Amino acid sequence: MREAMANAGPVLLEPIMTVTLTIPEDSVGGRHRDLNSRRGRPQGMEGVGGGLTEVKAEVPMAEMLTYAPDLRSLTGGQGEYTMEFERYEEVPAHLQQKVVAQATEEETVSA
Repeated sequence: MREAMANAGPVLLEPIMTVTLTIPEDSVGGRHRDLNSRRGRPQGMEGVGGGLTEVKAEVPMAEMLTYAPDLRSLTGGQGEYTMEFERYEEVPAHLQQKVVAQATEEETVSA
């Protein structure tokens, strides 16, 4: 099994989510910076009326696990978001190394 895995050249995949934010217009710049820091890729934005803007982005799910309290904090409780599974993508090499090292460490501890 180990030999087959080594020969197969496995890669680590992560779910990519389509995230739709509905936020106050004055929060848009901060949200773009925050999404970029979460490895997000903006897909567009448009005004939806009432001083709100809808921002769409693709973001790895791992980066969205703590998003709700951050969004509330940065928008004064006025922002909301939805996310929907889009596809799987390969995890960047530098992050793959961290995940593998962490899994190896946990395996060693539990053994």
